[in-house]
Amino acid sequence: MQITVINDQIRSGLRRGALAILVVLIFGTAGYMVIEGWNLLDAFYMTVITVSTVGITEVHPLSDTGRMFTAFLIFGGVGVMAYSLGRLAEFMFQRSITNVFGRRAMVKKISQMKKHVIICGYGRTGTRVVNELIAANKPFVVIDENEEEARRMDMLGIPHIVGDATEEEILEIANITEAESLVAALDSDAENLFLTLTASGLCADLRVIARVHEPENTRKFRKAGATRVVSPISSGANQIAQLLTRPSVVDLVELVAMDKSIALEVFEHEVTADSDMLDQTLAEARVRQTLGALVLAVKHTDGTNAFDPGPETRLHLGDILVAIRQSNENEQTI
Repeated sequence: MQITVINDQIRSGLRRGALAILVVLIFGTAGYMVIEGWNLLDAFYMTVITVSTVGITEVHPLSDTGRMFTAFLIFGGVGVMAYSLGRLAEFMFQRSITNVFGRRAMVKKISQMKKHVIICGYGRTGTRVVNELIAANKPFVVIDENEEEARRMDMLGIPHIVGDATEEEILEIANITEAESLVAALDSDAENLFLTLTASGLCADLRVIARVHEPENTRKFRKAGATRVVSPISSGANQIAQLLTRPSVVDLVELVAMDKSIALEVFEHEVTADSDMLDQTLAEARVRQTLGALVLAVKHTDGTNAFDPGPETRLHLGDILVAIRQSNENEQTI
């Protein structure tokens, strides 16, 4: 808050200084035109060289009245210029200090993050992912080497790092070892593939979600360590096909996903060692009453998935229930 007040004061001083310079230039130009009868260009030029004290020869010989006016203009103009330049220097210094301390504070904040998401690339995909994470109150940090995008994130208060996301040093600054997921949304498949390899090498347990431009490269990303590979082309084609064959289903899913007023959420619930559901069937665990949700699927630790599981489905340590219920912020939404 204090820094904001200081910045406002400095900006106000800059505005006053610029206005004062303008007044001096107009006053001096008008004075030479009236006293000496010069044209606009000669009068303006004489005012500029007088106020700036560069010591250039007079445009035309001055009368006694003109010399007195010039002396008065020097005293007044030099004072105004000194004030304005002082405010400009103060503004530049304050801006530099603010940037330095702001970056340090941001790096410190990022270093303390845990279970966060690292978004590599603040383009169209990255921007939408950021908006969704903000809405879900999920911690994240963005990595982008574009200075213009960095300035935009500064204004929006988005935690970010300026640099090449494929470099290990940048990923370490983003605290990748404590991160939960990484989104590879760089400009090309080659960059995203190299990023996936680098990130997987630094943190084997990291969940890497990679965007692929060419669907045929999906297999390469899987081999590189990507947990999920998203192809906008394939996803778009599948959605069009679904709209043609099952439009009502698609409309209902989109309505639930996009309309924030509908209090429904799909969420995950992991069976932990201290869970009352451990080694019990869905019927014995009374999931409907315990979680207040309808179980859609169970992801077992052996890699198998049980969709629309029956009441006899047994839950083991590490199993993940995928369920739907009315909104409750205590669980992690998908």
